[in-house]
Order: sequence, then structure tokens, then C-alpha cells
Amino acid sequence: MKKQILSVQLFAFGLFLIAGCSTEEQDSNIPTQIEQPSIVETPQYSLNVTTSEGGTVSTDGGTYDEGTAITITATPDEGYEFTGWEGVDSEEASLTITLNEDQTLNALFSPVVSLFTITVTAAEGGSVSTAGGTFEEGTEIEITATPEQGYEFSGWVGNDSVETTLSITLSSALTLQALFEEIQTYTLTVSSVLGGSVSTQGGEFPEGTTVSITAMPEEGYQFDGWDGNDSLETTITVTMTSDLELTPLFTVIVSEEDNSPEVSDSGPVYWLGTTLSFVKEDNADPTVEINQDRLTSTVWITRGNGGGQIYNAAVSENADKVNSPVGTEWAIGTLDDVSSLSFGPFRATVSKPKNVVGKNLVVHLIKDDVYLSLKFTSWSGGKKGGFSYERSTP
Repeated sequence: MKKQILSVQLFAFGLFLIAGCSTEEQDSNIPTQIEQPSIVETPQYSLNVTTSEGGTVSTDGGTYDEGTAITITATPDEGYEFTGWEGVDSEEASLTITLNEDQTLNALFSPVVSLFTITVTAAEGGSVSTAGGTFEEGTEIEITATPEQGYEFSGWVGNDSVETTLSITLSSALTLQALFEEIQTYTLTVSSVLGGSVSTQGGEFPEGTTVSITAMPEEGYQFDGWDGNDSLETTITVTMTSDLELTPLFTVIVSEEDNSPEVSDSGPVYWLGTTLSFVKEDNADPTVEINQDRLTSTVWITRGNGGGQIYNAAVSENADKVNSPVGTEWAIGTLDDVSSLSFGPFRATVSKPKNVVGKNLVVHLIKDDVYLSLKFTSWSGGKKGGFSYERSTP
């Protein structure tokens, strides 16, 4: 019985084990649910890098994950320089950007510009329109030199031009100086004398200046030439190359009857007596008797203080360049050769009065038919009117 009971118990235990195993097998066949991890995609952005003419960049760009740091370097070609970026606010040639969006960059280049300094000065006597400065190569600069009164522009140091205005295109550093010269001036003196007037009294004139002067005789006078110029025209034009003194010559207009010299009927007379010295001091009054050599009642030799030649104060108030002294004729030589001498007016005989000093002369007093020897010992220039001579006496 006990054996049967034990068998029943063992059988029941076996069933229990079998039932338990079946349950485990059944549970192992039920699918198991596994939790999967979440996947996040990283955004990507594009970078486009270009250049202007004159250089290169280290990368043309591409597509990159968000937050990628990219370094880009701009390199200029020879003769160019990097000037900045389009698309980013930077003037550095090498920059690092972190991509958070699509981005386009353009590297900018420009030709290298050279700077040159021009210095401009003026020498004494003028000025220049600019003192110069620093400018880009190829800049065109205009400079003008202006002379002061009494000076003239003479050229440039640093440039071969003789023009007062220069146009310079800068290609190197440059130093210029404007040069000026003092203008040479000369004095023209035109004297007024009895019997007429002149259009100008003269003045100071730059060298090379042309000046016109007109002599205008008063009523009752005639123009007879110039002292200081060989012209017989009333209007002359002179070019100033030296100091110049001019005096117009006027004479009283007299009728031929009043002025015709009478020749002595008794034949020529020769003065062979002792020598007399006559002196008219500078600026002495020619109308005063002591300043006149009264050879005869009709011949009084003197000279005006405006310069010029001698004249006969007995019949004239001033010198006539052609005929003075009226009533006389002259020859170069001595009384020993009088018969072979050629006589003529004083000016025609001696040419320039200032050159007559020391020459032996013979004077013929026409009305009295007198011949005398005469030698000038002095002749004052500068419109002083002085002169002296030695002459023979009766």
C-alpha cells in the first residue's frame, strides 16, 4: 500500500516537473520587446569661396557639418595686395569661420599702389602754386611758377622745361625748384627844352623794352633832330639795352632874309693872335653873357644845359642839330692848311660832339669871313651842358 502511495506521489511529482518545463518552454517562445536608441541628424551647410583678380585662396569651399571651423587664407599675386573680404567683416588675409549657415566669401585684391613724394620750392624772386606732398604713382600734378615784380622766371632745377607751368605725372620721388632772375632795367631820360615838348619824360624800363618818343615843336619853332640819337624824325622808337639820354632840338623859325649870313667884302681874316681859353661850367645859364664866347657881334658860342651841341646864342635859343652854330662852318685841321680844308656844319664835321675833345679845328665865321683855330679841352656828358676850348684871337 505504502508502495502504491509512494508511486502515486512520484508520478504526481513528475507531472508537476513536466508541467513546469512546458510553461518555461511556452514563455521562451513569446517575442521580447527591445527599446531602440533615438537617432538625431546633424545639419550641413555649404561654403563658397571665390577671389577677385590678383590673388588666390586656400580653399574653394564645400559642404560641412554645422559648427565646423574652417580656416581660409587669401594670398595676393605679385604686384597686388589683399584688401579685404566680401561676405565677412574682416581685413585679415587668414580667417577662421564656424559654419552655422550657408556662406559665400570673396577675397578682394587690388594692384599695389606706390606712394611718391614731390617737393617744390621757389628761389628768391617768385613763388610756386604748390609745395608738393605725397601722392600715388601716376598722379598728375600741375605746378606754376610766378615771378615777383622786377623778376622773371628763368627755369627749373629738377626739370628741363623753361615753361612757367609744369604738368608732372609721378613715377618716382621728385624735387623741383623754380628759379628767377632780377630783370635788368635801364633809365631813359628825355629832356624838355625851350621851343617844344616831348611825349614822355622817360623812366625805368626792363631790358629789351621798346619806347616811342615824339618831339613836338611849339609855334614859331622847328624840330631839328635829337641829341643822343641820329634820327631826324620827330617820333623815334628806341630799344632799351643801356641807359639813354635824349634831348629834342628845336630852333626858331626865321625868314631867309633875317638869317642869311653876310660875307665880308674885304676878304678873309685869319686870327693868329694869342690863345684864349673859354669855359662854360656844367649847368651854367647859357643865356648869361659870361657863359657865352662872344666871338663877334653875331656869333655867341654856348651850350644848353639839357646837353646837345653848341649853338649861336646871338641868333638861336637852342641848338639845331643840323646847322648849329648858325653863321659858322667847321673843318678838322689847322690854319696852315686852311685852303685845302673841307668845311661844313659843326655836327657833320665832328660827328659826335663828345668825341671832339683834343682835335684841331678851324672855324669860319661866315658873315665876318673870319678864320680861327680852336681845340676843345672838355665836353660834359649827362646833360650838364659844360664844355671848354682854346681858340686863337685876332
